[in-house]
Amino acid sequence: MDDRLRAAEALAGIDQHRDHARRRARLPWWAYAAMFVLVAAGSAANDFVSLGGAKLIALLILIAFAAVLVATFATGSAPLSTLRGVQRRQSFIPRAFAVIAVLGGILGWLVARYGGDLTAHLGAYPNTVAGLIYGVVFTGLFALSQRLSTTR
Repeated sequence: MDDRLRAAEALAGIDQHRDHARRRARLPWWAYAAMFVLVAAGSAANDFVSLGGAKLIALLILIAFAAVLVATFATGSAPLSTLRGVQRRQSFIPRAFAVIAVLGGILGWLVARYGGDLTAHLGAYPNTVAGLIYGVVFTGLFALSQRLSTTR
């Protein structure tokens, strides 16, 4: 009976550790909020910033992407995962990849084809409205990809 009790306690400890690791591996809510704000602000900048300012914003974004890429290759882990102290393990699920690729392709084509026309009549700040729409769509696609590719 003693062995069964120790085995049950060990199993409970393993389950608790697994749940704790799963909670730590999730992206925090502010990552999605930051993604939405960055997409919306990037598009809204077209309403308020001159061409020179837009080039500066693009350069700063390019530098940030390059820094993240170098940090990812150098450490073998995403910078956000390194900050949180977790290594997220995701498996490649072909169906999930296909769903995200098809949805992203369709939405990208719709945005390229009809994006400017949809918001042109919205007044003085059409790019701001478009940025809000793009932010919702792209953040939703990213959240869906995280949900579908996370292993349990």
